[in-house]
Amino acid sequence: MDSQIQLLSRLQFLTRFSSNLIQVSGREGSGKTWLAQCYLETWAKDSKQALLLCHPSQSDAQHRTFILNQLVPSPLFNEQDPLLQSIDRMLGGDKVQLLLVIDDAHLLSPTMIAELWALVVKAQTMPHWQINVLLFSQTGRLNKYLSQVSHGQGQTPLELEIGDFSEAEVQMFVEVMFTTSGLDATARRQLKEQAKLVEPRPGELVRLNDKEDQGMVNTSNRKLSPALLVTLLAVVVGAAAVWLFLPSETSSSSSVPLITESTEVPMELTPLRDVSAPLSADSDLLSVSDASATLPSSNGARFDDPSVLPPEVKVDGLTVGRRDEGKRIVVPAELVDGLLAEQAQGGSGERAVHSLSTEHAQPTHINENSPVTPSVPEESANAPMASAQPSVAPRENTLGYELKRVPARQYALQLAALRSLSAARNFIAKHGINDIASIYETRRSNEPWFIVVTGEFNTVAAARRAEQNLPNSVKAGQPWVKSYSQIHREIDRVK
Repeated sequence: MDSQIQLLSRLQFLTRFSSNLIQVSGREGSGKTWLAQCYLETWAKDSKQALLLCHPSQSDAQHRTFILNQLVPSPLFNEQDPLLQSIDRMLGGDKVQLLLVIDDAHLLSPTMIAELWALVVKAQTMPHWQINVLLFSQTGRLNKYLSQVSHGQGQTPLELEIGDFSEAEVQMFVEVMFTTSGLDATARRQLKEQAKLVEPRPGELVRLNDKEDQGMVNTSNRKLSPALLVTLLAVVVGAAAVWLFLPSETSSSSSVPLITESTEVPMELTPLRDVSAPLSADSDLLSVSDASATLPSSNGARFDDPSVLPPEVKVDGLTVGRRDEGKRIVVPAELVDGLLAEQAQGGSGERAVHSLSTEHAQPTHINENSPVTPSVPEESANAPMASAQPSVAPRENTLGYELKRVPARQYALQLAALRSLSAARNFIAKHGINDIASIYETRRSNEPWFIVVTGEFNTVAAARRAEQNLPNSVKAGQPWVKSYSQIHREIDRVK
């Protein structure tokens, strides 16, 4: 925009021939971060640069470390020493031409502001030193500290104000947003109308685009009519009713074959006399007991005396009977003997079953036409075991995690900064840079931003040369150089 170009031109003029501390202030959403990075990339190519993005959790020692690591390739310093002392010791004998740009400078401590002012004052007295410090901050947040450090010295820091957009600049800014948002004609018309109602600042206009995207999502959600909701509710209720009543019908129908099997148990005991002698003796004993249980009465009638009957045998899990497949299960003679002996002593027969199961008894064929039915199929027992092992696939959750592996001393070209991941992906697809571009997420003023970068360069000059190889549509957006140390810090803000 024209107002932004005029501001950058004034900054270039003030920092070209002398050393100054300049406060660039503006209200929230006025585009301070974009102006700071654009000035470093396009308007100050002759100076050795350092960019510091302040965060409330950072300390003074961290601020000094970030600045000095960008100014000197292999610095040797004490992070507790003032900036002037460290720079004088490392660069005192050389020609010094430095540009320090600090974004969100209102988060700096009074100590750091005093050190930056002392650095500029020292540079003004050194013939071969030129140091300029640009403090991008919110309006009025640094006035108190700057007036204190410069009191009584005969000079004060300079201040430039970032103004609001004019009406023509607002319309131009909205048109630029249309090229990356992919909105239809109706959405564009609504966005232009809304742009007239908000503050004419870049941050507020960008939020309009985000609200438009959110509105499209909400509109798609509101397409569910009340009739459709009632239909879905009826389907859920019907499914619940089927689930409740179906098990009872299944259990009642499955009880019929169980009764049939239990009534057929005595019919299968007679053929087993040919298998083992003890089993025949036991069968005779049962016949005697049944005969003694039926007594004649005085008038010739017969009745059952339940007191004479032996106790009922209850053995869970042992059934002998015919099945539809023509197969039957043979009970070993040792098991029958053990059951009768234990029940004669008043037991339940469970110990006999347990003692025989430990000997791994094998089923015996009665004849060739009556094969034995296996009790438990192995395949059905192993199938649940195989399906009970879930698989876990590791994955990376952090957007741009591969950029953390790049050494912090290298540089990249920042191509765009967008407010949504979909917009960033559309930008890459539109310009055909899928093979060279990467996306990472960061936080600015507690809001998400998605940054598109490319390249791994050893120097700033190499990154600027690589800019010439980019597509013309990407170069039109004026990419700028950013160090990977700064990229790593921006990625860490998401945690």
